[in-house]
Amino acid sequence: MSLKMIYGRSGSGKTTIMYDLIKKNLEENPSSNHIILVPEQYTFRSEQKVLKDLKETSIFNVSVMSFNSIVKKVLNTVGGSNHDLVSETGKTMLMTRALFNIKDELVYFKRVSKNTGFIELAKELVDQMKRFDIDIIEFEKIIDNLDDIELLQKLKDIKLFYSEYNKELSKNYIDLIDEANYSLEKFKDAFFLKDSFIYIDEFNDFSEIQYKILEKIFLYAKKTYISLTIDVEDRFNDIFYITKDTDNKLSKVAVESSTYIEKPIIIKDETPKRFQKGKELDHLQKEFFKYPSKKFIKEPSNIKLYRAQNRYDEVERVCTDIINKTREDDTLKYNDIAILCRDIESYESVIRSVFREHDLPIFLDKRLPIDGNLLSLYIISLLEMVVYGYSYENVFKLLKTGLTKMSIDDIHILENYILAYDIKGYKYNEVFEYSYPNIRDEKLNKIYMDKVNNIREELILIYNDFLENIKEKITVKEKVELLFIHLSENEIFEKTYKDIYIDESIISKKSEGILKEQEEVNKSIIEIMDNFVEVLGEDILENKDFLSIFKAAIESHEAAIIPFTLDQIIVGDVARVKTGRIKNLYILGANDGIFPRTIRDDELLSDKDIIKIKEEGVEIGIDSRSKSFYEQFLVYTAFSTASEFMWISYAASDIDGKSLRPSIVISRLKNIFINLEEEVYINPYEVQNDGIESLDSRKGSFNKLIHEMRRDIQGEDVNPLWGEVYNYYDNNPEYKYKLKIAESGLEYTNQVKSLSEESANKLYDKNLYLSVSKIEKFSECPFAYYVRYGLMAKERKFYEMTPPDIGTLMHSVIDQFTEDIKGIELGISSLDKEFIRESVDLLVDKEIEKNNLIYKSSPRYRYMGEKVKKIIYKSIDTLTAQIAKGDFIPMFNELGFGVGSNLPPLAIDIPGEDKEALLMGRIDRIDVLEMEGKSYIRIIDYKSSDKNISLNDVYYGLQLQLLVYLEVVLKNWEKLVSNEAIPGAILYFRMDNPMIKGSLDLSDKEIEIEILKSLRMKGMILNDAKVIKSMDKDMEGYSLVIPARFRKDGELSSASKETILTEEEFTILREYTKKKLGLILKEMVKGNISIVPYKNKDLTPCRYCEYKSICQFDTKIKDNNYNNLRLFTTDELWNNMQKTKEEEDGKNLD
Repeated sequence: MSLKMIYGRSGSGKTTIMYDLIKKNLEENPSSNHIILVPEQYTFRSEQKVLKDLKETSIFNVSVMSFNSIVKKVLNTVGGSNHDLVSETGKTMLMTRALFNIKDELVYFKRVSKNTGFIELAKELVDQMKRFDIDIIEFEKIIDNLDDIELLQKLKDIKLFYSEYNKELSKNYIDLIDEANYSLEKFKDAFFLKDSFIYIDEFNDFSEIQYKILEKIFLYAKKTYISLTIDVEDRFNDIFYITKDTDNKLSKVAVESSTYIEKPIIIKDETPKRFQKGKELDHLQKEFFKYPSKKFIKEPSNIKLYRAQNRYDEVERVCTDIINKTREDDTLKYNDIAILCRDIESYESVIRSVFREHDLPIFLDKRLPIDGNLLSLYIISLLEMVVYGYSYENVFKLLKTGLTKMSIDDIHILENYILAYDIKGYKYNEVFEYSYPNIRDEKLNKIYMDKVNNIREELILIYNDFLENIKEKITVKEKVELLFIHLSENEIFEKTYKDIYIDESIISKKSEGILKEQEEVNKSIIEIMDNFVEVLGEDILENKDFLSIFKAAIESHEAAIIPFTLDQIIVGDVARVKTGRIKNLYILGANDGIFPRTIRDDELLSDKDIIKIKEEGVEIGIDSRSKSFYEQFLVYTAFSTASEFMWISYAASDIDGKSLRPSIVISRLKNIFINLEEEVYINPYEVQNDGIESLDSRKGSFNKLIHEMRRDIQGEDVNPLWGEVYNYYDNNPEYKYKLKIAESGLEYTNQVKSLSEESANKLYDKNLYLSVSKIEKFSECPFAYYVRYGLMAKERKFYEMTPPDIGTLMHSVIDQFTEDIKGIELGISSLDKEFIRESVDLLVDKEIEKNNLIYKSSPRYRYMGEKVKKIIYKSIDTLTAQIAKGDFIPMFNELGFGVGSNLPPLAIDIPGEDKEALLMGRIDRIDVLEMEGKSYIRIIDYKSSDKNISLNDVYYGLQLQLLVYLEVVLKNWEKLVSNEAIPGAILYFRMDNPMIKGSLDLSDKEIEIEILKSLRMKGMILNDAKVIKSMDKDMEGYSLVIPARFRKDGELSSASKETILTEEEFTILREYTKKKLGLILKEMVKGNISIVPYKNKDLTPCRYCEYKSICQFDTKIKDNNYNNLRLFTTDELWNNMQKTKEEEDGKNLD
């Protein structure tokens, strides 16, 4: 029994000496067992090394083991425990059950004990306590001696779940640490250890249980060799703090087990074997942690420092460097290269994406979390449906995994309906009867309703049985069986592979890694279900607890992935990856707080807690000081990994553009290598490489080709080399189609061409049936009109009340109210407020019952319904007051014009076209004043928002509605009134319940006057004092009803030429409106669908346009310009429109 230590710095040849000793001992002791003991993650590479380095020697008696495997071999040889070994998933389930059992006893952790994150932290702390061999009796003594109240509460809770967990575990199971403890007494009977040679390599430290196993190995093995990374001559360097501490503990174990400690092997080579080709790397690992350090004067050729713009650029440049180096050196294989980060999570997705793009094979040495996998999402969503029923989130989270039989189109059809009517729960089992959202055509609506109900039936057919069968009061085993049957019958496992295979039997080479990962995920899900049955099988859990434990198991489970080929670039965390012999190393993410990592208190016991407990004589964890030494040691380990070349880089900004600082190791590196140049980000497309060196991988070169094609289009000089590259890709079946897409993309502009004559004719028949609002939409932006009314694209309807919905409701109620009171002899002005209030309540409730059930769906919407009632009541109350103040009498409400309406459509000739447009619409209210043998017409349009008429907007065709209504009435006046019809006014009335500003002592009369002022109608009125007085008989100065004012001399104020119009000006406006309509319609039928929104100062329809994500209008893009409207003065507008009228009059004379 003897122990021989091997000391040396990284790269000094410790492993080489170890294998030389194996060869020597194999020759001298061929019948003895030779066991190489390495960390778990290093066993595969060690087995490869044994086959390679010991091939000429008898290796039948050589075994590569980890601590776990040596324990298993002892127990398999001698006889193990009667308990089954619990998996990590099983431990999560047991911890969940343990915490549930003691939930009422917990104090400090009571509120967080059900959180998945806490379950994992509790499990890790229990494992840590076992690794440190914590005796529960000693733990209780600490609790008795503590005076720190907060820590005392923590430890009492920890003792509770530690004890409860072990109680649950001991019923049927044993974990790895307990198994190791159990095996200790068995080592003496393990014959394979007797007179064996043990070689322990690649460790820096050991846990308490591992020291106990080492004690047994020292006792029964013939000779034990252990290598440690220590520079024995450098006594004062803290970098070896961890390994020196390990060495002291090993010596103590050896003494206690009466093991003879031989003279160690100390490697003192000036230049270690690893760095024979990398002198700078040798200098780096020797001097980096020395103070003062020796400077390296020459410009280093084996070390490169790069400051990247961001992580994507950082990884992109690494790919380019790897491609160049493997191209320059035929002997450099991918498995000679490693990429290390200290924050692999931040780089993982970028590395996968960029390396795939460059066709570089990588093996990510990291256990794969399965909680984001589609299969995991499907199962969790399914179980959430069990607990919470058919809710939108659960149903569509499940359907959108793509693992169901439902097509994506069917999912969208169902989703639109569910969102529009807030369907949930039992409603899924009832036939959907409400009309399909945004479809008014009855035939088309029936098609969609049949379709959505068929989809609904398909959905409940698949899931109802499962949801009904998985009862609360059945065992966990029965629930798991039901889940497995559902997954099998619906071929869910098979569907996880559907996007990986090219067809049923062929898989693309690029997808091999993805296939392996999915296979491991599927195995993991089966393993979780097996663990459920094994650990909790006979328990009866409520479905919400079943879901909670399943979710915790999935979130904590990580699948082990093994390399599917040997020649791959290894990628991983500095702390985990054991790289073996690496020629070229790339260290990414050398940023402040990341490399080395900042020590944080993110565990159940803080650093302060750990130190306090240590002072009481019990070691329960690693304190921040030791963690800091560990981080320094990782930096040293990384810097001494490569034998020939090392790249180190950092990102200047994160994904959001926030600046990042370089790590302290960067400044230290520059301080030692005084001529080390820091390369900085340069746009690769701005660097013109004329030679073949500009080409790297097929994908990378393809991207560069596209850039050169863009330069060529812009008229820049391009190297003829790129013509040959173009021909290569054009003749490559894999890239030919991609090249064509790229070419079309280079010619891309979001601006659209006009519709062909054939398409325009299909869209616009011989006679166009249009509303004025559609024409105004075209004037705002032709493309928006085309998308809305040509393509019939509509925003998804949600189960919510929008301003247009509220406006429609208010319109409907006011129209019905005015219709209902037609028979009242004294008219609307005679109605009292109570009658109006009761009528409004009745009509709103009736309308809600018929079309707007959403108002009953929640307290918020019920409140909104009451608010709408108040607005309508106040609006009608104001309307009655306005009518009462004048002599105009409401004659018509909701008067329609168009095919099948009260009045015929308004026909508009389209210049130069053999077509005419027929305008249709509905006029909210027409008031009439009979005076002096003439009928004065007042058109009123109800609006739910504030609106006025602008002559500029009329001029540009943006506001034609009221003028079209006026034209329709005047053109058909004989059908409506007995006398000649004269335009009296065109006005907007805003429906609102305004807030009145003023003192608290305002009288009712004063409040009423303020409300009338606030809701004063806006628009244009005839310049006739009698007519104006007939709209507001009490008018003195400013009118409370219309936008007019009398001066003190009794004359009308001429303050606004846009508001007070003569009869001639009304005629000019009417004639101009018809002319403008014809010009707009001409552009429409010509197929103009250009993306040219208007702009009036800062006002543009793009601000609220629902189609801006389609057109992607941006003035920075070529051919993207606003239709900037010149704002004319009122006089200029009247002159321009007068000319139009005179032109029309001249044509009529001709």
